[in-house]
Amino acid sequence: MHKVLDGGVSLVAPSAAVIMVALLALFGLSTSGPAMQTGPRVSLHDNSDWWSGSRAIESGENIKIQERELASSNFRILGIHLNEDMFKQAAAKLGPATIIQRGDAATGRAQACYVSDQDTKIHLILEQDEVSFTFYLFSDGRPWDGSDQCAHSHLVSAGLSAASGLHLGQTPSEVTAILGEPSERRKNELIYSVHAKKKASEENLKELRQRNTQMSDEDFHSAYDFYDLGAAVHAKFTDSKLTFLVVSKAETY
Repeated sequence: MHKVLDGGVSLVAPSAAVIMVALLALFGLSTSGPAMQTGPRVSLHDNSDWWSGSRAIESGENIKIQERELASSNFRILGIHLNEDMFKQAAAKLGPATIIQRGDAATGRAQACYVSDQDTKIHLILEQDEVSFTFYLFSDGRPWDGSDQCAHSHLVSAGLSAASGLHLGQTPSEVTAILGEPSERRKNELIYSVHAKKKASEENLKELRQRNTQMSDEDFHSAYDFYDLGAAVHAKFTDSKLTFLVVSKAETY
């Protein structure tokens, strides 16, 4: 696995894409286009997805990377885990959704969108690029090209929350009670960027060994015994209530 973290976005612009830059520097990796996924697919050559942090790679800002780990429950929503199978998991849980493909190279991304049936539209969007797995949860917001492709689900609602308890409508203090102190506070925003060194599981090592039979035992264990876990959360508030949430994670050996 060669993946590294993307940041979140704000309702105005994907400013927290700078988190991805910080972790790219940390891990010493470069980006490329998203891995192909099976299922219905539409390619759109635009950047109308204003909510996406993968629209652009930004620089010039420094987000402090905290050396700690966020609970894995933050990366699970409706039983969907942020990993290579998340589109399949979402289809099994919420029904099939068209996969929208946008951008190329460093900004390439694949997206599956689900929307509530309520008057106040709640969107749950899963996004994969070559460096991260992300979910976006927000209420209303202006349309974008492809928003008509969002699949309706009664499971997407104002009460939807990550397994950790993160959900729309929370106050900043309620978010920090779950996630701890952020890497950076901005007006109406909390930004988290974290990193932890993790020991690979025996199951993962066995799978990786099968892929790298040409390596000596010494080189293999040096390369794969530990991996880097990166994560980011971007929370945006309106009138002190959470209206836009981005949660992203990635692993790299």
